[in-house]
Amino acid sequence: MLQAEEASETVRTDVTFVSNGLTPAGHLHTPDDLAGHPRTDEALGEPRLVEHSVPAEADETTPGHLRQGHEHCRTARGTHLRSENAWVPHSVDQIGHADSFAGIESLAPRPLPMIAGSEAATAHVSRMAVEQAGKSKQLFWLDGASHFDLYGKDEYVSPARAKLTSLSGEQPSRPPVEGRAA
Repeated sequence: MLQAEEASETVRTDVTFVSNGLTPAGHLHTPDDLAGHPRTDEALGEPRLVEHSVPAEADETTPGHLRQGHEHCRTARGTHLRSENAWVPHSVDQIGHADSFAGIESLAPRPLPMIAGSEAATAHVSRMAVEQAGKSKQLFWLDGASHFDLYGKDEYVSPARAKLTSLSGEQPSRPPVEGRAA
């Protein structure tokens, strides 16, 4: 049994989330190990198993998307006081049943403009959304950008903002968020 302190240092690199839940890899082929047993253990009074979403520390051996996640989510660039950088693995079976794109085709005739980074680990999700959407869809690529680059690197945010402005005719705003690092 993992204790809460040990679990907080665990980073999963073998889970890929997609539109209809997740694609199991490695040990996720046995969901009871990740979902059922921890839920039962917690009900019996054991501490809740909590894992990092992105690593608290990163170096050159950290996989690229996790290193980028660390750079954005765990540094002053993008951290937020309400971001716990955690998820509860016993919910993985529930996540696996979610379908983020259920009904996406019903957006038409309303437009679905999407902007994605060409180097984003999540680029396949943008492609899937556009494939499943109705007729009024557009996917714009920002060359060289990762998923996290679109959250706050001006070299990518400015072109994205310009594209959204050209589509809507209005300047998108970024409301101040209490607790966000400067």
